[in-house]
Amino acid sequence: MVETVQRKRRFGLKPQLVLLLLSLNLISAFAYTTALYTNSKSEIIAGIDGRLAAAVNAGREIIPEGYHRRVEGADSIPQDEFDEVQKRLSRFANDSGFVYVYSYMKFGDEIRTVATSATSSELKDGAQTGYFALYNTAPVELFRSFADGRVRFDEYHDSFGSFRSIYKPIRSEDGRIHVIGADIDLASLDKRLHQALVKSILIGIMMFALAMAVGLLLIARIVGPLVRLTAYTRNMEQRSFEPDEEEMAAMHKISQSRGDEVGSLAEAMAAMISRLQRYLIEMEVATAARQRVEGELSAARDIQIGMLPRKFPPFPEHSELDVFAMLESAKEVGGDLYDYFLIDDHRLFFVVGDVSGKGVPAALFMAMTTTLFKAHAMSSSSTGEIMGKVNSELSRENAAEMFVTVFACILDLRDGTVEYSDGGHEAPFIVRADGSVERLTKHQGIALGVFGDVAFKTDHFPLHRGDALVLFTDGVSEATDAEDMLFTTSRIETALAAARSEFSARFIAEGLADSVSGFVGAVPQSDDIAILVVCYEGTSIPDS
Repeated sequence: MVETVQRKRRFGLKPQLVLLLLSLNLISAFAYTTALYTNSKSEIIAGIDGRLAAAVNAGREIIPEGYHRRVEGADSIPQDEFDEVQKRLSRFANDSGFVYVYSYMKFGDEIRTVATSATSSELKDGAQTGYFALYNTAPVELFRSFADGRVRFDEYHDSFGSFRSIYKPIRSEDGRIHVIGADIDLASLDKRLHQALVKSILIGIMMFALAMAVGLLLIARIVGPLVRLTAYTRNMEQRSFEPDEEEMAAMHKISQSRGDEVGSLAEAMAAMISRLQRYLIEMEVATAARQRVEGELSAARDIQIGMLPRKFPPFPEHSELDVFAMLESAKEVGGDLYDYFLIDDHRLFFVVGDVSGKGVPAALFMAMTTTLFKAHAMSSSSTGEIMGKVNSELSRENAAEMFVTVFACILDLRDGTVEYSDGGHEAPFIVRADGSVERLTKHQGIALGVFGDVAFKTDHFPLHRGDALVLFTDGVSEATDAEDMLFTTSRIETALAAARSEFSARFIAEGLADSVSGFVGAVPQSDDIAILVVCYEGTSIPDS
């Protein structure tokens, strides 16, 4: 059983959603605050500029008509008239919240003050600007307004202070230009802008806090049920999928109370767990049935193996004979077979066969075949007669249409003569006493169980002292490796030549089996394997 290791989540869904919400709200709050402040700043500056424009128009009305046409030099305007104009401009500026309202004219490269207001402190201290005073710190924008006649707004700093100003050029009837302007203290503008900034920030913070609160509630509503569903799933896993009534009720409650995907997930999980419980019950039943079948198959294998001779050496009283056989089924039970027994004191019957198919049906057919060979071998006069009788029995009421290929022999221990009949089986190999290997050239026969009235030919060949006859099924010659290459009969011949270094039926059989195993490697066995080796050490007979 594979143990599931719970991986620790260092960054869960809820922290991820909270981080996403925090990031989006910060961006939104910053963008809103910036936009609100920019809009407020634009409105404040537009309002101030509107007041400055109104101040210029008022100043133009306050200064007497024709005043600028009379300005020619330092003595053009009487001091009393200038003082009166200054008094009126000062009263307007001080009452309206402006620092200065003034008028300039340009003479050559110099800008001269021809009319101006004064602050209360300047009037009190007698420090007001006089008529035709040189404006030696005039800003660049003022010169540009004189040059192109365009109205300009400006922010500047000079010896008088820091101001936002307007310059409005006016052409007199004599063609000369004078500029009427007005100043407002930048400190008041900065104060209003600061207030607007603070207000925008406070509104942004309030929006951020409100959005976070609403977002956290939504996250809790989404993530909370998911966390509980995850916990329920993990608890069920730890209980080996045994259900808990309270947890199942909680899942159903979530599915009924939520109309979104979370509710659908809870409904799907509850249904999945119910199906899983049914599946586990079915699995328990199936496992018990499989174990019962495996037990029965194991017993069947024991019965099948028990039907075959497994005592080696089988005939210790016959020193002229050595026999060894092995059977490896691809499944619990298989269809390959071998058998050998003494018909009388000097004749050995042996057979190797391969039933079509695998598994239980092949095993049953194999059991019936070996039983029939035992029954008829004792009462028949030749291998051909034995094969005919067995074939007749197998063909009768063969509803499964199965068949078996066999190679049956009778060895005469007195002279080494082998009588044989073939039922469509692989031709055996003969390992001679001198170490050479040859394959028997046999007459082809038909498999048993196909047709009921078939005559099987009986033929003979000799075994000399020290010769070994090797019978096998196609599980040897057709064994495949990882690249689907066949072992083939040529490799069988090579393996037998190497195994003949020791005259022993066991050594030859196990050597061949080891060669097959080394060839296929880790590839699972695909077919049953049967090997039967009969070594003859009796009296030699002349070559025929």
